[in-house]
Amino acid sequence: MFNVSDLIWLDFESAGALDLKAAGTLRYATEPSTRAIVLAYAIGDAPALTWHADGAILDWNHPPNDLRAAFDRGMIFAAWNASFDSAIWNYATLGFPFLAPERVIDPMIQAGISNLPTDLESASRALGGAGKQKDGKKLIKLFCVQGADPRDYPEAWQRFLTYARRDVGEMRDVYRRTRPLPLAEWQQYWAFERINRRGVKLDMPYVHRAAALAAEDAVASGRRLNELTNGAVTRVTQAQGIATWLYDNLADAAMRAILTVGVPADNDNNDDDDDDDDDDDDDDDDDKAELSLTRDRVGRLLATLEVKRVNGGLSTDETKACEAATLRLFGAGASPKKFARLEAQQVDGVLRDQYRFSGGFQTGRMSSKAAQIQNLTRDVLGEDGVAEAPLVDAIADGCSYAELAAAEPVDVPVVRKLALLVRPALIAGPGKVFVWGDWSAIEARITPWLAASEGAERVLDIFRANDADPTLPDIYTIAAADIVHKDPSAIIKPERQIGKVATLSLQFGGSVGALQDMALSYHIHLDAAEARRIVDAWREANPWAREFWGAHRGGESFGLWGAAMRAWEIPGQITTAGRIAFVYREDYLGGALFMALPSGRLLTYPRPRWREVDVLDQNDKPTGEKRTELSFRRAHGRAKLWHGTLAENATQGCAADILRTTVTRIETNPALAFMPIRMTTHDEIVCEVDEARAEEAKAILRREMLTLPDWAAGLPLASDECSCSYYTKSKAALRGGKL
Repeated sequence: MFNVSDLIWLDFESAGALDLKAAGTLRYATEPSTRAIVLAYAIGDAPALTWHADGAILDWNHPPNDLRAAFDRGMIFAAWNASFDSAIWNYATLGFPFLAPERVIDPMIQAGISNLPTDLESASRALGGAGKQKDGKKLIKLFCVQGADPRDYPEAWQRFLTYARRDVGEMRDVYRRTRPLPLAEWQQYWAFERINRRGVKLDMPYVHRAAALAAEDAVASGRRLNELTNGAVTRVTQAQGIATWLYDNLADAAMRAILTVGVPADNDNNDDDDDDDDDDDDDDDDDKAELSLTRDRVGRLLATLEVKRVNGGLSTDETKACEAATLRLFGAGASPKKFARLEAQQVDGVLRDQYRFSGGFQTGRMSSKAAQIQNLTRDVLGEDGVAEAPLVDAIADGCSYAELAAAEPVDVPVVRKLALLVRPALIAGPGKVFVWGDWSAIEARITPWLAASEGAERVLDIFRANDADPTLPDIYTIAAADIVHKDPSAIIKPERQIGKVATLSLQFGGSVGALQDMALSYHIHLDAAEARRIVDAWREANPWAREFWGAHRGGESFGLWGAAMRAWEIPGQITTAGRIAFVYREDYLGGALFMALPSGRLLTYPRPRWREVDVLDQNDKPTGEKRTELSFRRAHGRAKLWHGTLAENATQGCAADILRTTVTRIETNPALAFMPIRMTTHDEIVCEVDEARAEEAKAILRREMLTLPDWAAGLPLASDECSCSYYTKSKAALRGGKL
């Protein structure tokens, strides 16, 4: 860990022509018009100072002596959202010495891990600090956006300098009052920052053409909606208009009910590869509307229509409704717009700074930022993705919009095709290929391993047996056999999919809603009765899971829930459940419950409180009744805390630790410099390597991914490795060795 006195605290203010949010950090920092105009800094516990040149770009030929001396001594820098300040230091200044990732830490990450807000203003106030200077935004607009000359506004400029110094003081105070991260976590942070700075190459002609097609499709989709609805709807963003039209044109009461407020909609499952980054403008924003058109509701409606199409066919109105819902689902999402983001944020054809270390603050997983390349739609075009390569080639060759629409599969709208063609925009360099590994069913393995019970060990034995002999039934086949009461050898592919959905959705205490939600992501529609039967069957076959989640029985709590409650009741006492431990500290953030993962890393639940919440009716209105719910403080609000939260956080946190450990080991091994990591996606590591060394790199990557940390002894891991000249989920492209 780093003491306050060991650090140089810094905060840049910059001016430039680009919009930072649209351009992304690296594109903004490397733009010639961008210049660092103020550096507020403090060395250790000393008062904050400002270095400026009256609005001119900062030049290392004339730095403050104390700053130069501290840099030369090798001191570590601390900056809030440090990737920005590092980029400004390296690219928007004159003559500054290179600032390596290992010279910087980010107090924002430390605050976020303790569930504080990740904007400095809110984090400061949450800890009782003064927050930011009230006129700060106005001053930033004047000097950073409008580029005003400080000599024309001397009083405002002095207030701007005061604002910058104050931010440094508030950042230092937040760091001082939050739990210091151990050096090992900062070393993991530096490994991921190297990946951020390295970036990944883009196929720019392909990106440019796809972005143009996406823009053309936005107009075409609106035109088609206008035709389908006879003028009732003209844009995919008109959520209430589309919902009303669908409701009025669907004769099936069950389908109409899906759109009605009060009918439970599926909650986002936060799947690693799902495109849940929805850019919905919603021109008809009306929170009181009777109808709702969330992504989950549209997905459920489409799944219901698909079941009817397969079992007997759709009416003319239902066919139109299916097309309108499809246009809404994919046209209002972010994926087709990603091409424009890639184009706007690349620098010399390379996309950088795409990951936020520990951005999934409750688990420690990486999150996406900028173009969100970690959050891509996971489906493929055609059986095993056979249609992907021809469409990529067609777009690269400059096909027209009409040609893309007419290309196979013809029943997939252009917007959907584009959403599924973002991955191939990420390419290896000339003469190189991507080699990547993907841990197989890692969460389904980690949960029983964490439970560390006799029943859970039997589940792990299924994995071990299948890993040793892939002809033996895998966990999804066994789950399906338990659900449908058949011999595993008799399970067919659709049944196995049910087993997979049940395994992935029910292991964290979820019930009917969670199962239906996950099923939709696999294009499976389950009615409530069938979902209930599957839930009951899975739980009966997996009693170890319920024991691990914990409950209250015979006057005694057990499992994760029981251990957490006992820790909360007796501050300072360590309690355990399986391989997870808990302790409650009264003296941290007003009281905080800590979950210790097997790695030793802590997850934080500040200020747990029982509180009464309203019981809502089917229209989401209070019934007048109350129920008691446990919650904890999370960023700007509170989040429900129950045994499912604990189980999911424990599993995903452990998976994050395995990824962090593996990535750091690869990144810090000089012998593996020939296969630099370009991307990660939770359970994937993507390296770039000379084509001639692809098989060698596959073997090494597999070795590294199956190397267990000492704390993970006994956890059965498996991984799949593949290579391609571009990033893809298409099995057809991978089988064909697309190079």
